[in-house]
Amino acid sequence: MADMTQIHSFAVKWCDKFRDQDINYIEFVDRFMADDCDALGFEMDCGNAFEAKYGKAVYDDKELTKIIDSVDDINLLGSAICSRWRYFNHWAYNAADILAPKNREWFIMALGRLALLSSENLL
Repeated sequence: MADMTQIHSFAVKWCDKFRDQDINYIEFVDRFMADDCDALGFEMDCGNAFEAKYGKAVYDDKELTKIIDSVDDINLLGSAICSRWRYFNHWAYNAADILAPKNREWFIMALGRLALLSSENLL
């Protein structure tokens, strides 16, 4: 796994992008996020590991709200983010749905938690 500084930078960068209301969805469905996830060692497992531990929170923003404060595994969370992104990039009927408010909220919560966890572990 990458060092905490790199993970923190990734989380802040992508959280800011999801908060940007003027961003073009192409910014999200191009390879940029995949390249960042790969560089950090996050795996695309369709969210299976995260779902096994947290259920529907892997794709539901309201369920994620309920459990987000208990998530403490940086690699598991990073892989869930990568897998959720991959869904919109490869399998969603409309890739632009990544910008729907509930989907933005999911990414903002997950990336915000990742930023918090990685900042606690900075050396």
